[in-house]
Amino acid sequence: MTEWIIILQQMKSLVIASLLSALSLAQTPAGCNGVLNTSPTLTLTPTPLKTVKNGQSWLMDDGAHNVLYIARLSGTPYQMGHALGELYGEQIAKNIENLVDYGYQMLMDETPIEDYIGIEWMRKALYYSVVPNLAALILDMNHIITAPYIPQSFYDEIQGIVDGSRGKVKYAHLRRINFVSEITRAHCTILGAWGDATADGKLYHLRTLDWNPTALVNEFPSLIIYEPSTPGQQTYANVAWLGMVGTLTGMSKIGISIGEKVYYQKDGVQYGKEPRWSYFGKPWQLVLKDVLLHAGDMHDVERLLTDTYRTAMIHLGVGSSVDNTFRGVDYSSNDLIFYDDTNYTHYSTDYHPQYDGIFYYDRHVQPSGSTCLKSIIDANYGSITPEMLYKTVGGYHKTGDATIVVMDPAGQKMWIGFSQYMTTVNAYTRSPLYVDLTQFWGA
Repeated sequence: MTEWIIILQQMKSLVIASLLSALSLAQTPAGCNGVLNTSPTLTLTPTPLKTVKNGQSWLMDDGAHNVLYIARLSGTPYQMGHALGELYGEQIAKNIENLVDYGYQMLMDETPIEDYIGIEWMRKALYYSVVPNLAALILDMNHIITAPYIPQSFYDEIQGIVDGSRGKVKYAHLRRINFVSEITRAHCTILGAWGDATADGKLYHLRTLDWNPTALVNEFPSLIIYEPSTPGQQTYANVAWLGMVGTLTGMSKIGISIGEKVYYQKDGVQYGKEPRWSYFGKPWQLVLKDVLLHAGDMHDVERLLTDTYRTAMIHLGVGSSVDNTFRGVDYSSNDLIFYDDTNYTHYSTDYHPQYDGIFYYDRHVQPSGSTCLKSIIDANYGSITPEMLYKTVGGYHKTGDATIVVMDPAGQKMWIGFSQYMTTVNAYTRSPLYVDLTQFWGA
């Protein structure tokens, strides 16, 4: 009889906990202006597309505009690039066109050009004859400045893509689109939770990208798995759009995860060393790629970033399942500061208190005065899961316009959402695609 009473008490506790959890999800947290993302997670069977030497491709597609182009590549940088060009050359070429067309879209959205040129074909003629050439000049100049710091592997990989595409992709075009991130900025949110903060003690890493959700590159969202044959390099997965060679968001097989957000100086904030932006150094997307290729633990991450000739001002979030910990990083050309869950210099009891096993930068300029993430964490501390992160942080904080990714470095799993092509639907309102990377890692 006593055993039954204990079981009933346990069941009662579970029901109460579930009800409290549901209640916390249903109520809009203080300081937030979004709504809970109630779209279900999509667990789709990847459809094989094509197999070539050094590569294989799959497609996840729910039949309702939620797609993910997947590839697994192996070999040298050139061989992996060649395989990708064979698998997705046509789509990469189209995505380069999409980026140029997105520029026209932005011109129409951000300027009163229709007030001066009323005929559409004249507007397009002016744009396509002037703006892409000007953008190409700027991107080529950026390449010339950074070239001394760029590894040969970058050029080998894009040459491989060009050759594998059999002429569909142009070398200069591909090189240029991989420098766009050096001259653009996006807001984004970074959150790492581990230990006492999560439901199972594991590390979870949220990375959202608050870039324009209507950017036409979202026609071909991608997950590319690299299995390099170069000694000392590691297998990793890259989340972006087809044609992007560097890393915006990624996770290595050994358990390192990484993502970034923009870093602006804020008036009234005292900096130990005033952060600066430089164009003389290694492009930051290639730095993030280096971390995934080479870092075996958080010590390696810190060493690699410290030894790099840095360019941009960005914030980084880096997780390590090897150490079951997370770091926030203030990254600039002249300074590098690593934060954990105890030493962040901008903690505030009002909007960013200290939590064991939590570090975050919200989508605003840092340090932010927003109380949204504080409210979400207060309601969920100790029970944080990947589902909680994309539903609550993404939805209530309205973060992840273009991309939202939750990474489980220990379990080698990702939950990935992209904005919907040719619409204004943000990633944070959509169903994330669940990906078990153990399906794709090679032996």
